[in-house]
Amino acid sequence: MVAQTLVLAEYKHPNKEAEALYNQLIGIDEHKSDLLNTLSLLLNHKKIQEWQKKHHSKGISLLNHMDSGTPLVILSGDIGCGKTALAQTFATPLSNLLGQQIMVFETPSNLRGSGLVGEISNRITEAFTQAKAKLGKESTGVLVIDEADDIATSRAQNQAHHEDRAGLNVLIKQIDSIRKEKINLAVILITNRIAVLDPAVRRRTTLHLQFERPDQSKLKLVFEHLFKDIETESEKEIKSLISFASKQAIPYSFSDLTQRVAKQALFKAIHEDKPFSISLYKSVLEKTEPSPLIEVAKLN
Repeated sequence: MVAQTLVLAEYKHPNKEAEALYNQLIGIDEHKSDLLNTLSLLLNHKKIQEWQKKHHSKGISLLNHMDSGTPLVILSGDIGCGKTALAQTFATPLSNLLGQQIMVFETPSNLRGSGLVGEISNRITEAFTQAKAKLGKESTGVLVIDEADDIATSRAQNQAHHEDRAGLNVLIKQIDSIRKEKINLAVILITNRIAVLDPAVRRRTTLHLQFERPDQSKLKLVFEHLFKDIETESEKEIKSLISFASKQAIPYSFSDLTQRVAKQALFKAIHEDKPFSISLYKSVLEKTEPSPLIEVAKLN
């Protein structure tokens, strides 16, 4: 068995494609704001210094906690609720906010490797080493690790293997090294199973955003967005959609509504050579089961 080469995907921000996709993320405005506000400070020490000089010229010891903290964010929650899409696109508005280019690095889906002894640890180290080397001391970047539960599973789990524990220790060490080496790099961990993440990782987070399937208020936002260009849109029809969707035993995810159902409704309209409409969308929605909920593993 041969060790697999690790290659990080790289994206420069701002870019128009990311901006368009970011603007299409409906119903998670609070998460957008929290993520931008947090990382705009974690990655912009000058703004913090200017604030302190203006409001606390004699200094404020609380800022020491920020300087010694780790630039780590966790996005957790069910599938289809915008975690990965937000992580892949937010750097464009953040770049505009900071007035500088931001590099986003994404780890591959096979971050664990092929199962060789020590491979998990080596690949985690390599991911951080590559990102830090490409940024240097002057540039700003974000390292996104999807399905983080694959490498950050709690050491308390009975089934945790020695290799998993070693990989977790390396992950923690690499996260801690960012501040020590004064690299302007934030780390985003994405997981569907927050309960299995090791407490040592969770303690290091500056921000933890939990994503949930849309409630009635967010359903309204989604449907209003989907039908904003439809002239026959009516409040009564929107309410009918909300009523139907909210009565399901398993709630629809954002991607169920904006991808699965909306695309099939569009295809149906084109195939039948008729206008896209709320009634057509509802006919597809009524035949579409919500995607299954993720079974969240609990710690023993």
